[in-house]
Formats: sequence, structure tokens, C-alpha cells
Amino acid sequence: MTSLDPPFDADFLDKLPAGIVVLKDRQVYYANTKARLDLKIPTSHKNLSIEQFVQFLALSDKEKFARTVSNKDIPLPRESEWQALLPDGSTTWIQVRVSSISERYDLLLIRHIGKLMQIRADLDSQQKQFHDLFSKSPNFLFIFKNGIIDWYSQAFIEKLGYTEEEIEERKFLPTFFVSPEHRAKIAAYLLETKRDLITGKIDEDTIDTQFVSPYETTELELLCKDGTRIPVMASVKKLYIGNTAIVQGIMVDLTPVKQLTDMKFDFLTLSQHTLRTPISNLRGHLDFYNSRLVNGITDDEKGILENNLLTAFGRNLSQLETIVNDLNDIAAVRMGKFKCTLMLEDFVPIVQQAIDGLEFILKRYRVHLVIEYPTTPFVINVDRIRMLQALRNIFENAIRFTGHGTVEIALNIEKDKIIRLTCKDTGVGINQENLQYIGEPFMTFHSSASQLGLGVFLAKQVITDHGGLFEIESEGFNQGCQVTIDLPLMIPPEEKLSINENGSILIDLLKQASTSKNYIIRMDAIQQLGKAGLEEEERQAEILTVLEHIILHDSDRTIRNLASNFYSKIKTETEKEVSTN
Repeated sequence: MTSLDPPFDADFLDKLPAGIVVLKDRQVYYANTKARLDLKIPTSHKNLSIEQFVQFLALSDKEKFARTVSNKDIPLPRESEWQALLPDGSTTWIQVRVSSISERYDLLLIRHIGKLMQIRADLDSQQKQFHDLFSKSPNFLFIFKNGIIDWYSQAFIEKLGYTEEEIEERKFLPTFFVSPEHRAKIAAYLLETKRDLITGKIDEDTIDTQFVSPYETTELELLCKDGTRIPVMASVKKLYIGNTAIVQGIMVDLTPVKQLTDMKFDFLTLSQHTLRTPISNLRGHLDFYNSRLVNGITDDEKGILENNLLTAFGRNLSQLETIVNDLNDIAAVRMGKFKCTLMLEDFVPIVQQAIDGLEFILKRYRVHLVIEYPTTPFVINVDRIRMLQALRNIFENAIRFTGHGTVEIALNIEKDKIIRLTCKDTGVGINQENLQYIGEPFMTFHSSASQLGLGVFLAKQVITDHGGLFEIESEGFNQGCQVTIDLPLMIPPEEKLSINENGSILIDLLKQASTSKNYIIRMDAIQQLGKAGLEEEERQAEILTVLEHIILHDSDRTIRNLASNFYSKIKTETEKEVSTN
């Protein structure tokens, strides 16, 4: 049994769950079992100096440990954390607390804190993640302490335009970023938090007691560095911790909400005007017809009136239908359900068809139309119905705002296998400041506008879905306007495509289309190849070769199966012809 000087009891120290090392006259006097096992202290540890003693310890920085334990200048108790090596080679952390028992005796309390350090590291990591999350929030987050800016999110820099240095300079003026008409309200709120402390409403001595107020919400505007304003919904809460008054809050940018509200208002205003036009026309024709009937007319006159009335009804109902369809398409775009079903077609007949429907509107606005397009096919991957809708919107807009002027439509091939369609008018044009808003729904810039601004938006959407580019240019008011559309050409004219009497694409194009990266193009090409193989005996062998290549090399099982079905059918037809002959 180990005998120790009073008041120490070796049996009692050995039963303690923590490591204990007793120092006597700055030398190791005794180490309990826990300390010897955890720190690998040798049995012959007595009377070792601190410097000698630490050499047996599995610590990462022994010299520093010795200086810390023996430094009499540091007030006791002295507490420090050290990294130690475990028998298996891994590392852990220990905490050493030095307490003075008497003039001659010091006590070292040693604890393993590996798990505690891991928890602390995890908390630090989570705190950093939360800090980054809040800092990068698109909303304005802030904390005021005793009326001074203590922390803010990056939105103050990114959206308001201030630098960190500028915010630091103004931190004692926490309302500098609030619009002048709202500053007084925010300043009064901050002053109230400080007054609560001064008047004793919150006890300064209750450091561990928290008083939290409910969130207060108000709508205000923030002032950007460049003078512009951002509408926000601010929610703030007062938090008292002892003699510190904290105001924490979040301000949500209401700009998207305001834009949506303005858009809805514009829609209601413009739709009222737009829908009224065809309805008023219908009412006018009907009233005129009834008035003539009342005054008495011949059967021939009645027939002419009825014919005119039906024509007017058809025209105006068609206009109403177009508006409703455009609105449905806008909704589809917003919900991500606006789709284009693409197939290989010649683009030239589509442009011709769009132009053919302009006769009435050309006469109405007395516009001269100049057309320039090729007779050779320009084959693209296209949704015919959607493209017709887009082109008609573009052409009709040009005519509508070019009364008594000229509209030029041209179709050409540009470099890099691009089809370029231009529609140039001599109409009212668009001011430079308004060009950036072109293509937004419900936007119109002319008092004579009779549409909702949907046409250009939908046309741009259709062109984009076709992999094309849509651009509008104007030199300004009364300087006319030009719309340019670029679309990818699937097969350039120099390939000398074969076109039959009906304008459908034949083998030369289909052979190349069957290797396209676009699934829809390949499917359509194979279907047309299969159909041609069943109808054109002279090219069956060539088509079978193409289909065989697809069956062996195409990556898509559905396409391989489709090619295989046509291959079998054509092969059967070929064998029948051979046996018949």
C-alpha cells in the first residue's frame, strides 16, 4: 500500500474516475492509476521534475505543457487543453487543471475530452454552415446591439450596393439604408429598446434572463446607394440579454410581388381595352343591322347586310379566340407545360402560309408588303402550328404599327448553317429605354396598341424552344423596327435535297436525319424512310441498308425496334416481288 503525506489518501485517489497527479515542491509526488494508464506514466515516476515528467507523457507539445504547469506567474487554477497520443496511434484530447493545495503541493486534474472536442468541432462546423446560409440569404437579415449594427447578410452589399467599409462607417446610424419617410419609425423602435434598459423595465443585473418581444411587421422601403428603392416587408423582434438590447430581423424583398401586382393590374387594364374592341365591333355591326331592318330594306340589301354581318362576326370572333388562346399559352409557359412537337419540314412554305393570311390586315392598315424568300427548301426541325402562330404574331405586329407604310419580309441563309428571317417595318418604332422590356407579357408602348403584348412574348418563346435566337431592333420613335429570327438549318441547300411533288422530304435528307442526335428527328426520319421503302421499289435496297445500320448502331431501343419493324416489312415486300417475277 502506498503511503502519502496527509491530507492525501492513495486508495481514495486511485478510485477517482479522473486522472490525478500530485506535485510536491514542483516534482511529481504521486500519480493515481487512471493517470498512469491514460498518460503512460511509468511506475518510477516519483521525484521527477516537471520537465522530466512530461517526457514520459504522450503529448503533442511536451515542452509547452511543462511551461504551462510550472508557470507561477499564471493565476491558479490554470486550465488548458492538450492533444495526446493513444496506444493505437490515434489522437485524443485531454484537459489539465492545475490547482494549488498548499505552498508545497499542487494538484493536476486530468480528463479525457475527446468526445467533448468532437462535439465542439461539430457545433463549430454547424455554426459556420448556418452563418454561411444566413449570410448568403437573398433576404435582408440583420442584428442590432444597443442600436448599433452588429451583423448583416450579404444582401445589404449585393442589392443595396454598399461596401463593407461603408456599412462599418455607418453602423452607428443603423437607419441610413431606410428611405427617409420610414426612418423615424425604425429609429423610434430602436430607441424604445434602449429606453427599456434605461428606465429599468429590463433589469440589467439579470444577465442570464432573456426577455423576448413578439415579432412586429411593417412594410417599408430600403434606399440603395444609387438612390433607387427596394420595397420590403420587415419583421423585427426585441431580445434582451442582461444589459444588452438586441434587435434581430428579416426584410423580404417585395420587388417580385410588386412586379406581379403591377403585371396583373396592367393585364386587367389592357385586357379590358383589347377585349372591348372586337366586342364593340360586334355590337356595332349588330346595331347597324337592326337599325336597317327597322327602317325597311329590300331582300337584296338584307342579304348583303347579313353577309357583311357574318363576315364581321367571324373576323371578330377569330380575334377573340386568338386572345384567349394566347392567354392559355401564357399560362402554359408559366407552368412549364408549353411544348413544341418538332418534325423535319421545309421552312419556306410555313413562311408563305403565314404571309397568305395577312391580306385583310394589310388592306385595313394600308401597308405595302415586300417579300423576298428562296424557292429552294430550307429544312428545319419545326412545330408547324407553333411556328405559324409565332410568325403571324410578328408579321401582324409589324403591320399594325406601320399604318400607310412598308413591311419587308426576307428569308436567307447565313453563315454556320443558320436560317435568318427578318421583318422590317417603317412604323412607329420603339424608344431605346423600352427595348429591354420587349418580349414581356402585357407590355405595350403605343397608345394605339390593341393587343395585350402577348404576341411578341409567345413568338420569342416559340423561337427559343426551336433552338433559335429572337432579336428586336429600333433606332427610336418613328424610326421603324426590325425583328430578326435565327434558326438552325438541319440540311444546307448545297446537299441538293430530293423533294417530290407534294413537297415532302425524300431519301437523301432522311438518310442524314436518321443519324441526328435529336430523338424526335430520328423517329420521324425512320418513319418516313420506312414508308418510302414500302412505296418506292427502286430504292428499297438502299433504304434496307440504312435501316440495317440503324438496327445495329442506334443507342435507343425504341428506334431500333421501329427500324427493325420497317426492315422486316420492306424485306417481306421485296421477297414477294422476287417470287412473283
